[in-house]
Amino acid sequence: MDAVVYAINRAGLDQYIPKPWDEPDLRLTIQNLLSRFRLERERGELLAELQSKNAELATLNSSLEEKVQIRTRELEGLNARLSELAITDGLTGLYNHRHFRERLTLELERSNRTGLPLSVLMIDVDSFKLYNDRHGHLAGDNALRGVAKVLQHGRRANDVVARYGGEEFTIVLVDVASAAAKDVADRIVAQVAEFPFEFGSSQPLGRLTISAGVATAPGDGVDAATVLAAADRALFAAKNGGRNVVRVAGK
Repeated sequence: MDAVVYAINRAGLDQYIPKPWDEPDLRLTIQNLLSRFRLERERGELLAELQSKNAELATLNSSLEEKVQIRTRELEGLNARLSELAITDGLTGLYNHRHFRERLTLELERSNRTGLPLSVLMIDVDSFKLYNDRHGHLAGDNALRGVAKVLQHGRRANDVVARYGGEEFTIVLVDVASAAAKDVADRIVAQVAEFPFEFGSSQPLGRLTISAGVATAPGDGVDAATVLAAADRALFAAKNGGRNVVRVAGK
């Protein structure tokens, strides 16, 4: 009988007390049962609290990961915008001079490897100082934006259109030979002459115009400095040749 009682009590069941029992044994048994009940209840409460905290932590982790992802995307967007601003002319929205020189060097290296031509247009707004002096810097800035708009119109994805500085602009025409580059320049010159600039009629030719010089690699050079110098000489010839015209290097 004692072995049965011991086995039942060890099994974690309500304790078995053989008859007859005395009051001290009964009291002790009840106290033990109450203590066990309180411990079990406390364990259950702690387990429930632990599960709640784990669920809360999982929610916080998920929220934190989402916030990190959002912040990462924001930072990536800001970095992309900063990179874009670093290569953009603030007035016209075209590429700036530094980016133009970098791209020209890269494209000339590619041209030298492949043997394909590359042409550069150097463009200058005719009598721009006169326009600026007569109508003010705001009108001058608007005129430069108008020229930039024309230069951007119809450009190919791999063409590099940039503000070279002041009233000078430049275009890199990838895989374009001299004759085709002159056709592009002629079209741009005509489009600028037809553009409705606010004070264009006050200019010497009765409208605001540009002149352009064309140089092509490898015939006019294989490095940036040589090609740009050739394009600049052609532009100078256009300015001296009556303006509102295109001249090709070496011709």
